[in-house]
Amino acid sequence: MRGENFIYFASVSGFFIGIIFSILKDFDFFDFLFATFLITTLFYVVSLASVSFFIKYLNIKQIVFFNKHQVDEILDVQIKELEKCEDFIIQSYDFIKKIEEEELEIIRKKKNV
Repeated sequence: MRGENFIYFASVSGFFIGIIFSILKDFDFFDFLFATFLITTLFYVVSLASVSFFIKYLNIKQIVFFNKHQVDEILDVQIKELEKCEDFIIQSYDFIKKIEEEELEIIRKKKNV
């Protein structure tokens, strides 16, 4: 998860937790706004500090970058294999449906005789 996304997530979570806390404490309007703002700010500052420390102590050499071209090729091969399996399943379904229709027709002929 990117650092920005974590900060956004924590801020929004803090906002909703602030609203829930303010509702549960049954504050009047200005106390409601103040408590919500205070809790949201607290969550923002804590998330900002945690992301800052994470980035500060992160060893860049340990980060593994993926070769996008190679991953795309692997995914294309897997998609083709899935399409083949899907075609086989559709053919099997059509075959089973055809057999069931033939059996149903045989049963109808036996009832009419």
